Amino acid sequence: MATLDQNAAEWIKCAESPLYFVHHYCYIFDAEVRGWIPFHLWPAQARTLKTIQTERLVVILKARQLGMTWLCLAFALWQMLFHPAAQILLFSKRDDEAMELLSKEKLRGMYSRLPRFMQCRGILQTNEHEWILSNGSRALAFPTTAGDSYTASLAIIDEADLCPDLNRLMRSVKPTIDAGGQLILLSRADKSAPESEFKRIYKAARRGQSSWRPVFLPWHVRPSRDAAWYAEQKQDIEARTGALDDLHEQYPATDTEALAPRSLDKRIPAGWIEACYQEETGSLPADAPAIPGLVIYRSPQKGRKYALGVDPAEGNPTSDDSALTVLDVLSGEECAVLSGKFQPAVMASYADKVGVYFNHAALMVERNNHGHAVILWLTEHSQLRVLRGHDDRPGWLSSQMGKTLLYDKLCDYFRDNARDGHLLLHSFVTYTQLASIEGNTLRAPEGQQDDLADAYALAEAGRLATLAYRPPAPRQPTVSMRTW
Repeated sequence: MATLDQNAAEWIKCAESPLYFVHHYCYIFDAEVRGWIPFHLWPAQARTLKTIQTERLVVILKARQLGMTWLCLAFALWQMLFHPAAQILLFSKRDDEAMELLSKEKLRGMYSRLPRFMQCRGILQTNEHEWILSNGSRALAFPTTAGDSYTASLAIIDEADLCPDLNRLMRSVKPTIDAGGQLILLSRADKSAPESEFKRIYKAARRGQSSWRPVFLPWHVRPSRDAAWYAEQKQDIEARTGALDDLHEQYPATDTEALAPRSLDKRIPAGWIEACYQEETGSLPADAPAIPGLVIYRSPQKGRKYALGVDPAEGNPTSDDSALTVLDVLSGEECAVLSGKFQPAVMASYADKVGVYFNHAALMVERNNHGHAVILWLTEHSQLRVLRGHDDRPGWLSSQMGKTLLYDKLCDYFRDNARDGHLLLHSFVTYTQLASIEGNTLRAPEGQQDDLADAYALAEAGRLATLAYRPPAPRQPTVSMRTW
């Protein structure tokens, strides 16, 4: 039997480390064995717990059945015990699911299985929505339509991507933790909403554009899952649905699989793009043009040729983005991207600077209303060559036939390179836009962007045109015949 000194020593160890507390003292309910088992953490769970402990804002994108809800509740329990007067807010998409988080089957059940010396002297109040300990800590459960009148030490939004209006909930919940509390968004992906608030938060976090810390947990972090298990899930889902969308939603191997829109009725299968994709953060070398938003993945190499695809837009705050992509002509690798609210003349000057930087690259400009202005500016102010499109005129005509030809070429490009395992793509935003292009319209779904996808397609058309280009032979000097 443990002595008081031993119990005190264990208490101190737990207070200092939530990892120690969870691994040694927490129990969770296991549906397979139909009983409570010790919560012995897997390596991925331990890493995630350390992130949760140190970061104020954490967004977790995960595969199913990885124990993340249990992990977040265990951290909440640690706060309630070792940081008295902690205020924990638990949210889920429906009231009954929120209550379950607080119930004897989850948080309160975990507490009841702690050794007596770990528990508080008493419980002051307990019901379906509120649980108050004698040390002043309390936990409250809410559906996603309530809970905005509190100040929280920790707020947890479970299944955040399935919440009907996460944006509205965030406007309510975020202020509750702004005094120094923590907020955890936790969810698997919902592929029916490719531009959801949850996905926007996660994507911005991955790009380092916010203070959120992103965490992704693929299917294989669960030790019991191996390649044979995954192959069985894949075979079953493909047989039932005719696609792998449900597999990538429930058991993604990468976050790009999880975030990609459904592939049915998409022009380019996401699997082909994924096979050619390796994300990189990019940079802006010291000698590169100082252009806001320019990201360079590969600096220009002496002797190599490059092609630019330019998709211009109006450039006002409500218009689409203007975008450009740079491809290596020989390898096809994506070397640089740029997108933003740039007016046609500004976009033309940026394209000129980027093209000059990349060894005086040739440009394929989309020939639409704004593209005419860009082509005119380049003709009058630039030494770069504007490539001719399918109608043998400068730029690529933005018509139904032109769009079809453009994406036919791009689809063949990814199919062939996916088969050979060639890495082509580094931009996460371009990846998600390419995967969203619909087969019938050759555009992104309503409300989503496709400017970088179009710029990439134009760059590929420009790459092919550059490979096929043969400069005209020099004109022979004419000899005048004088008659005597």
